[in-house]
Amino acid sequence: MEYYAKELHRRLLDHDPKLRITVLTSAVGTTPGVEQLSDRWTVVRWRAWEPVSPVAIPLPGFIRLLREYCLGPDADPATVLMTHTRFFVHGRLVGRFAKRHGLRWVHLEHGSGPVQSGGPAVRAVANMIDTVIGKPMLKSADTVAAVSRSSADFVKQLSGRTASVLYRGMELPEGLVSDSGGEPPTACFVGRLMDGKGVAELLAATAMLHEDGIPLRLRLCGDGPARADLEAQATELGLAEHVDFLGTVTNEAALAEMSRATVVVNPSWTEGLPTTVLEAAALGCPVVATNVGGTTEIVTDETTGWIVPPREPRRLAEALAVVCNNPELRESAGAKLRTATLARFSWTNTVTDFQALATGAPVTSH
Repeated sequence: MEYYAKELHRRLLDHDPKLRITVLTSAVGTTPGVEQLSDRWTVVRWRAWEPVSPVAIPLPGFIRLLREYCLGPDADPATVLMTHTRFFVHGRLVGRFAKRHGLRWVHLEHGSGPVQSGGPAVRAVANMIDTVIGKPMLKSADTVAAVSRSSADFVKQLSGRTASVLYRGMELPEGLVSDSGGEPPTACFVGRLMDGKGVAELLAATAMLHEDGIPLRLRLCGDGPARADLEAQATELGLAEHVDFLGTVTNEAALAEMSRATVVVNPSWTEGLPTTVLEAAALGCPVVATNVGGTTEIVTDETTGWIVPPREPRRLAEALAVVCNNPELRESAGAKLRTATLARFSWTNTVTDFQALATGAPVTSH
């Protein structure tokens, strides 16, 4: 979500030299304050309490910041407020503020369904938040957009609203493309090591492949609260020497890892429009991913990649075996995927459509 927002902001600023963007985001994990990214791009981090990740509750002073940046002497009367994802408390506060002061409010939904991670109690609380916060937000916003068709379908299901789809574009280092021919076969995962990302199932699938004589190596880019448990699982499965926990890496390093991998794997239980899958697709990587969120808007099963059900390690192992054992097939699928992705996902189209949403003009369908 953060990467989508950052890239959208950068493209909007490049397109309109008169535009100014102020990002109000929580200071969870960092220090409250102001960061000037450029003379027209400001990031303001507000004090917050995070009872459950990633839900940050604004502490006193949040509304004052809204007044300062949206109603102060330097504020533009054409200010548009934008919120992301329906379950954030500060999003609801922003929406009320916009209504109270006659400011246009655009909401962008990144989720594609109810929360799937966590136990029954966590999911019950998440569903309650969707009802108490998410549904009213979606109903009240002046306009609603979504990052994928599956996200738009979820918006319709939860609120009855029709959302415009704003696919993100892709920008990769010049000349970087997939080279999936290395040995031994390597699978790359990029994402948070947390419940719901499916890494435990990926480890289980890898153990099955080793039992079948396929020496798949895992390269895991990312960190998170489940890392210790996943390291213990890898040891228990006898995979400790075959799994590299790389920790937090830069986007450039993650792209390089994906480009060198035999296959890029996204085993998540839930997604909006998965950035990792999009990046891998634009690189032309062979991709195995779960059938969640907008993944099938990127990958066509057995044509440009392989789609498997979430939480089924055996099915995941079977697809990975096909990729590892068929170099010509995986290279062909990756090439087709790259061509289709670069044609469909364009920041130019998204910027045009967002400007229409921000002003209330009709959106062109791309």
